Amino acid sequence: MITRLTDIKLSDIRGVIFDLDGTLAHSNPDFKGLRAELGIDSGTDILGYIHSLDSTQAKMQALEIVHEYERQSSLKASWIEGAEALLSFLKSKPLPLAILTRNMPEAAQITIDKLGIDIALVLTRYDAQPKPHPEGIHLICQQWQLAPADILYVGDYLFDLQTARNAGSRCALYCPEIIPDYAHDADMLITCYHSFIQAWTLGE
Repeated sequence: MITRLTDIKLSDIRGVIFDLDGTLAHSNPDFKGLRAELGIDSGTDILGYIHSLDSTQAKMQALEIVHEYERQSSLKASWIEGAEALLSFLKSKPLPLAILTRNMPEAAQITIDKLGIDIALVLTRYDAQPKPHPEGIHLICQQWQLAPADILYVGDYLFDLQTARNAGSRCALYCPEIIPDYAHDADMLITCYHSFIQAWTLGE
C-alpha cells in the first residue's frame, strides 16, 4: 500500500530518481560488520568518519575496506519485489529515470549489470557530493531541464529524505516492513511497489 503524508499528486511528477541499494536492489553492504571492522559505533556515518581521518593513508585503508564490502554485496544483488515491474511501468509512461546512490561506481555498476537495470543516468558519490547533499539531484535536474520540485526521489533511508528536502524535491520512502521514526519527513510511504504502480495507473 501507499500512504500520502502531504498533498503530493503523482500526475504532477515529471521525473523519478531512485536510490539503488535497499530501494531497487537487495544489495546493501553488511553495515554492522563494516562498522565493526572500522572500529566505529552503530549509527556513525561511515563516509563522514572516513572524511574526518587525519592521514591520507588511514583514509585510503578505510576506503579499501568499504570498497570491498560494497563489491561483495553487489555481487549478491537481487531485485526487490516489484521494483523491476515498477521501472518497466515508468518507462512506458514515459518518464525520465535516474539513479542517485552513495555507492562507489564499480559496485553500483556490478549491481546494475547483474540485474539488467535499464537506467542510463547514474550518479554515485564520486560524481556528486554524497547524500544528504542535494548536488546529485540538482545535476540530474539540470540534465533533464526540470525543476527539483517536479522530481520524485524514491529511497529507503533517512539520507534519501534529507537529500530530497535539501534539493527541494518530493520524496517517497520505501518501507516494506517497519516504518521508521523519520518517515514523517516523506511525502509518501510505499510498502509495496505493486500498489505504487496501481496509484500511478489511476493518476493519483
